[in-house]
Amino acid sequence: MDKKFLELSHPDNTVGYKIFDALIELDHDFGSGNDLQHNTKTNQVFRGKKYHDYKDELIQALDDINEKTKVEIAKTDDLAVSLTFYQTNIKQNNRQTKDLDNMEKPTLDAMQVALGFDDAQITDKSSHKRTNFSRALHVTIWKV
Repeated sequence: MDKKFLELSHPDNTVGYKIFDALIELDHDFGSGNDLQHNTKTNQVFRGKKYHDYKDELIQALDDINEKTKVEIAKTDDLAVSLTFYQTNIKQNNRQTKDLDNMEKPTLDAMQVALGFDDAQITDKSSHKRTNFSRALHVTIWKV
């Protein structure tokens, strides 16, 4: 699928300097930090296929966007992150939707790989679940 994204307006400096803003349509369902598998023969715990499918798709989409935006994040930068998960479920407050905190883990893991930062640099984070006609993720990052 050709990833569609929307580069939104320039920073309003409410939290710092906006360095990245993208709306990404996704084929795969959002991964979950709870997607853990256990191999009883080796006693190893590992992330499942759904987790990796989502993470890999998001890394590719973020890489494609970053080729155009060329965001640079130094190891000393403090970051603020906003994530909005657009799901196709009409109601977002029941067991048929993923928990917000569980969707954050694979998303932040993918962002670190694609954009080159450590999630320890995130000093402020907000996350939201919303209903939409298609599955998408809105990511905004500020240097604070």
